[in-house]
Amino acid sequence: MERRDLRQKMLEIRKSLTSTMVNKASKQICEVVKDLDSFKSAERVASYVGCNGEVKPSFLESNDSKIFSLPVAQEDGLLKFVKPEGELKKGKFGIPEPKTGVEIDISELDLVLVPLVAADSSGNRLGHGAGYYDKTFAEDRIFKRPVLVGLAYDFQIVEELESNCLDVPLDILITESQLFFCKMSHFRVPMGEY
Repeated sequence: MERRDLRQKMLEIRKSLTSTMVNKASKQICEVVKDLDSFKSAERVASYVGCNGEVKPSFLESNDSKIFSLPVAQEDGLLKFVKPEGELKKGKFGIPEPKTGVEIDISELDLVLVPLVAADSSGNRLGHGAGYYDKTFAEDRIFKRPVLVGLAYDFQIVEELESNCLDVPLDILITESQLFFCKMSHFRVPMGEY
């Protein structure tokens, strides 16, 4: 199936979910996230506001020991992450984003919760098509990439997604009933260690 057709199909299914279904699945998925070693050790977590039936990571944000930030879409096609101070406003795509707050440098993020439309068990991700996450976390842009954790419903997992050289794969993928530690796309060896 073409990526465009798959995206349309998945978005239709996702929009048909009731708020009860979204909340139930989101709570289950967030419980799995809480048990991840990479989440437990993370100090700075980039999250997102779940819209149009997306898995809602907001069930994690009551954790006072972590600094949570939200994405803000920039004109250059990149994301910046801001720890909100006060109300959110509608952003470029109608997605709520911080009106004011403290920007967290991408190199300081430990873990990023990534929204998606579809994914496969290798960590290939189909987003909404604008490429913001891929551009922001491209290997040639940042020295230290945070752990990318995709949050999805079971129905969003497909057998295989074609990827191209610009796609940045997920490190971990979580659904209501499955946990995938995807093939790492990069090395995470601190300087001086082999």
